[in-house]
Amino acid sequence: MSNNEVSYDWSGLEVLSFDDCLERLALASVGRIGFIDGGSPAILPVNFALTGLSIVFRAGYGSKLSSAIALQPVCFEIDAWNSLDHTGWSVLAKGFAGEVVAAEEIEQLSVLPVRPWSHPELRETWVRIVIEELTGRQIAP
Repeated sequence: MSNNEVSYDWSGLEVLSFDDCLERLALASVGRIGFIDGGSPAILPVNFALTGLSIVFRAGYGSKLSSAIALQPVCFEIDAWNSLDHTGWSVLAKGFAGEVVAAEEIEQLSVLPVRPWSHPELRETWVRIVIEELTGRQIAP
C-alpha cells in the first residue's frame, strides 16, 4: 500500500498509519492509561509526553505507579471527537510500563513539558511505557 492510500477496517473506520498515530501522540498532552489494579481493570488520566517510541509520565505512589513498577502490560489511549458532525479519532498504544530509575535519564525527562495538574509535588516518579503496538482509527465526515 502506498503512503497516499487510505485503508479501512471491517466497520468502515479509516485506519491511521503508524506515523499518523505517532504524530497525534506527539501533539497530545493528556491521555489515559489502562491497567489491571488488584484484579480489576482501571483507566486513569495522566499528563504525558512522547519520547522516541515511549510514553512517559510522572506518578506518585499509588495504583498507577504500583502497576507500572511491576512491568505489567498496559494500554494508553488518546482521542478527539466532534459531537456535532460525528467525527473523531482514537489512538491506542500497548506495551509494558516500568519506573525510570537512572538519574541521567530522569534529568533528561525533567525538561519535558509533563506537569501533573493535581499535586505535582507528589508525583516525582517517572514511568515509561515502551510502545510495542500502536494503532489508530478515525471517523471521517
